Amino acid sequence: MARFAGLAAPYLQQLVSGHAAAALACSVASGLRQYSHLALNNVRPGVVGGPGNRSSVSGGVATVFGATGFVGKYVVNELARRGTQVVVPYRSLEEKAMTLKQMGDLGQIVLLKGWHLNDDDMTRQAISRSNIVVNLIGSTLETRNFSFNDVHAAWPARLAAMAKDTPKVERLLHFSDVGAAADHTSARMRSKAAGDAAVRETFPDATIFKPAPIIGDEDDLLNNLLFQVKFNASVWMVDDGVQRFQPHHVTDVARAAATSLESHEAKGKDYCLGGPETITMRDYVSLIQECLHILEDTTMYVPAALAKAAYAPGDMLRRKLPPMPGRNYMHSGDYIDEISRDKVVPEGSLGYGDLGILPMKVTEGFPIEAIRYQRTGGYSFGDSKALAKSLPASVKRYFGMQAPQ
Repeated sequence: MARFAGLAAPYLQQLVSGHAAAALACSVASGLRQYSHLALNNVRPGVVGGPGNRSSVSGGVATVFGATGFVGKYVVNELARRGTQVVVPYRSLEEKAMTLKQMGDLGQIVLLKGWHLNDDDMTRQAISRSNIVVNLIGSTLETRNFSFNDVHAAWPARLAAMAKDTPKVERLLHFSDVGAAADHTSARMRSKAAGDAAVRETFPDATIFKPAPIIGDEDDLLNNLLFQVKFNASVWMVDDGVQRFQPHHVTDVARAAATSLESHEAKGKDYCLGGPETITMRDYVSLIQECLHILEDTTMYVPAALAKAAYAPGDMLRRKLPPMPGRNYMHSGDYIDEISRDKVVPEGSLGYGDLGILPMKVTEGFPIEAIRYQRTGGYSFGDSKALAKSLPASVKRYFGMQAPQ
């Protein structure tokens, strides 16, 4: 080992010289290896330890419900990155939860298999040793087993009561929706509002996040629109696509959740999270078409009443049959009601800025990389007609393609 160190010393010295040394100094100065200072009162002295970051113990133990979902995976990763031990109750396949183990150091991600939404005994067991509880359970469609009220109203109320009765639990993070309102025409938005009220009444110190539509590689909004634009004969644009919303990236949402745990000021507060841009559904579909290099606009403008009538049979079958493949929540009557109101951050509400976070745009750069990789013919191509123009005449004859006019 000593001989290897002697041989490697000149190369290491060269590596950290010049710009590399400056970059290394910036990394150290920015605190990449510092501890995450959680605003917790019941952390025993001497528990916090380690070199910082994932290979550390912050003193926090967080139980995350909904950790195997879209947003849940990113929240687990952000908490584990800051040295927090994460308990993951789940009822999905073990293969789906196993990827979470890689997000923390040895023993920092604890999986509890066999959990169920109605199993209160296992829920109490899952939070019994935690000082942080995060609720990310949500549903975009009603099924024969769970209604919107079961998932968004009754469950958060029970969880808040159990968290209040658990001596160690100090912080409760509850995720809702920026469009949640008791008088909304959407049953999903009404159930979200009922859940928020129940959590606030039972656990007054809870931190409630109300995000606008969230964008990411595994999201519902972008992926469903991407599929429709690329494969469907037409994309239905309900009421001319004038619905306004503030999309933001999932990594910013996860950062907001973790950052709120570092200050007592976030207790008892509601944070409405939204991106820096306010766009319409028409604008977003046009962005997807542009990123895919699709030259032909296949959108079809449909009145809300007609769309609800077309989706009514599917809604009825979902409530009576087991889950079917191809479940697109945008093809439901309740979603048509949901987009009847804009999803923008209310004026004067707390948001990213109050947590010291500057959210990224979702219309450029990293957030739209997922769209670019879905281009026909590969990353550098796109529209099939445009692709045909660049093919040699021999290839066109082989496939029986006509020369472009």
